[in-house]
Amino acid sequence: MVANDDGGDTMTRAIAAKDVTESGLDQPQAAVSATKSATPVLAGWRTEDWVATILGFGVIAVILALFAFKAADLRNAVSSFRWTTDAQIASSTPGWNAALDGVIAEAETKKQQNVVALGTNLKNALAGNSRKAIETEAGKLAALGSRSVAGALGAEIRAHAAATADAKIFTAENLTKVLYIGIGFLLVAAAGIALLGRPVVPFVLGFPVVFALAFVARLLAGNGLFVDWGIEYVIFALLLGLLISNTIGTPEWLKPAVQTEFLIKIGLVILGASLLFMEVLQAGALGILQAVLVVFVVWYSCFWLSR
Repeated sequence: MVANDDGGDTMTRAIAAKDVTESGLDQPQAAVSATKSATPVLAGWRTEDWVATILGFGVIAVILALFAFKAADLRNAVSSFRWTTDAQIASSTPGWNAALDGVIAEAETKKQQNVVALGTNLKNALAGNSRKAIETEAGKLAALGSRSVAGALGAEIRAHAAATADAKIFTAENLTKVLYIGIGFLLVAAAGIALLGRPVVPFVLGFPVVFALAFVARLLAGNGLFVDWGIEYVIFALLLGLLISNTIGTPEWLKPAVQTEFLIKIGLVILGASLLFMEVLQAGALGILQAVLVVFVVWYSCFWLSR
């Protein structure tokens, strides 16, 4: 009987311990379940990829509607960021004169007296150091067409001569265009932030600073030197971001507006509209095959490097 009582007590203690253990394990699981149920679950389409795609196509649809119904001239919304200093024009003049000498010599061989006269007039304007005169004479040479060497050279010189910061960038008209673009992008991005369930007010407060940094990047990249070198504004945006993050750091109040990946996704969708269907057809089967191969190689290379 004693053995049986000990055995019964042992069994009772084991069952009690099991119950305590199971109840202890159930409490964290219940807490996790409660946390999951309390976390808002977005709908399947309310992700960055889908929202960026929807907003991008929405922007494209609005632009097409404005163009189709001629409700607004979208060319008036294009702002200018290109500028060239007088010193840069002076330093480029010897190279332009050498190129003009070659154009004039070739034109004399082909008995193209109009090209000879235009090239000579442009050289005289370059010697006078008057940007307005250089722009005028270069424009006449550029009228020959970009497919000719003379026309392409004239267009290049005219673009540099006309690119003055005070007359092209820091004007009320141009800055108003920049402001309109900023407001439009703010509305689109804020709508996306709201659809993603993120706080909109902190994003709106920090967006002007992000847009101002983008303006500075475009302004730096618009210098004639960097235009000739083919350095895009993305490089300057990257350098500005690295400078800020490695010096003063990104302020906490600004972080809600730094939605880098989301903004890039919207831009990529809109950028895709530049690839017109007719251009795809003109490229033909070999062009399409080349595009597919390039995309596959780039994607696989990036995927391999990221591993």
